[in-house]
Amino acid sequence: MAKTKPIAAHSLESELAGLTTTRDNLQARQTASAAELEQAVAARRELLIQGSDAAAIAEAERTCREVEGTAAGIADALAEVERRIGITEDKIEDARIAGEREAAAATLERDGTAIDAAAERVRQAVAALAAAQAALAGAITVTSTPHFGKYDFGGRRSGEAPEVVAAYLTGHMIATMLPGLDVSEVMRKIAAGGWTDRRLIEPTEHELPAKALLTDPMREAAAQVRAGEASPDLPRFHRPEPDFTPQIEEVQVYVLQPFRYGTGEGRMPAIVTRVIDRVPVPVAERAIAAGLASDVEPRNLTDLHARRPAAVTGVNVFAFPDLGFDLADWKAEQVARRRAEWLAEQDRQAA
Repeated sequence: MAKTKPIAAHSLESELAGLTTTRDNLQARQTASAAELEQAVAARRELLIQGSDAAAIAEAERTCREVEGTAAGIADALAEVERRIGITEDKIEDARIAGEREAAAATLERDGTAIDAAAERVRQAVAALAAAQAALAGAITVTSTPHFGKYDFGGRRSGEAPEVVAAYLTGHMIATMLPGLDVSEVMRKIAAGGWTDRRLIEPTEHELPAKALLTDPMREAAAQVRAGEASPDLPRFHRPEPDFTPQIEEVQVYVLQPFRYGTGEGRMPAIVTRVIDRVPVPVAERAIAAGLASDVEPRNLTDLHARRPAAVTGVNVFAFPDLGFDLADWKAEQVARRRAEWLAEQDRQAA
């Protein structure tokens, strides 16, 4: 079904003007009819009082009825016009409200479109800034980082990682170029223990900090090294070693035969005897490979429960089959491997 087109406001105004003119004309005719009726009634009254001319009285009666009929017709038409005027005025008011709503909605849609376009440009600029920030962090090597250790600028700290230096420099540039934004360093946990305080990054006037705060001191140091006034053995930034200890998850297994595994030199081995138990993942992998456990429910599960007591007491732990695996040695190997990989990565970054 096609939508009903809204009536234009100017057509409603024209219709209302026509109805108002018609009402004025009818009111004028109603006034004239009232006067005519008053005269006809007076004439009929006088003839009735005299009572001498029956034909004249009859004519006066007919005249009164005609005038009264005309007056009733005018009154009826006038009432209908008033009704139509009310309907038209309601339509005009509805059209006015609809127009105001449409104008307000159009304003919001227009503003939304403009904001979307402007925000997209900001998003693209921020995306480009993020890429530039990553490039800046990559350009600040472990040999350039120590030159950020001067305290002649508010909020600066020595011994920070390259990415922290890059974040500070970027924040300073933003604070300088966009002074309406409050830019601050976040509260961060430091390697030596404790936390850094949240500090506002203050802008500077007519200065971008990358060169004045970082690269100028580096160029001065380079000139001193070249002139023999400073050692060529440049200081480096050394990241504190993280905790390389692996987090070992446990997994459920079905123990087909009780077994034991090592827990470290000089310590008693761990024994696994319950039919359904949870063990460290590397233990489970080796027990399954050795045929001592299963990661799927065995067909003889009921028999295993019947033959094996819930607790094993009075049995020498060394009587159980040895898995040939020491969990403590495995942890040490994982720590050594992870540390070696981490140190190699640090050497590559320092190269």
